[in-house]
Amino acid sequence: MKKNVILSIFLIATGLLLAQPGKPKGPGGQYSERMEMMMIWKLTDHLELSEDQAEKFFPAMRVHQKELMEIRKEEKELFNPTFTKVKKGEKVSKSDVNKLLGNIKSFEEKKTKGRINFIKKSGDILDPTQQVKLLMFEPTVKQQMQRRMRESYRPPMRGGKQKNKRRF
Repeated sequence: MKKNVILSIFLIATGLLLAQPGKPKGPGGQYSERMEMMMIWKLTDHLELSEDQAEKFFPAMRVHQKELMEIRKEEKELFNPTFTKVKKGEKVSKSDVNKLLGNIKSFEEKKTKGRINFIKKSGDILDPTQQVKLLMFEPTVKQQMQRRMRESYRPPMRGGKQKNKRRF
């Protein structure tokens, strides 16, 4: 009997210790994982995915996200020399700026092409209505987040409580 009580207390204590939040992972801590989970939940809801569709769609989406991350990494590496010059206070030539603008254009084209290809490939999993909803998802979520940020941020008022003032 004592062994069962001790074993159950040990298991509960172990469970509680494992349930504690871990150390933050880089800037923002664990918020990136929470944000990803929230996005998956919102996307599942927005697209009205069935269980079968979700099992196929999210692995494909993760592959697409990894490809985007690689493009962003390449983009950052190409910009670093020019940004370093600016930080050091060195002069930047017109050719440097034109080269940077050309790089921006090519990377934006890569990102757009990758997104279009992903949405085309998603046609094997999603119906056409869901594909259109997928196209609309990112801009819709950004718009919602911006609206929520505007609503939640209220600058402190000077001179006491003021009514009927326009907020920016």
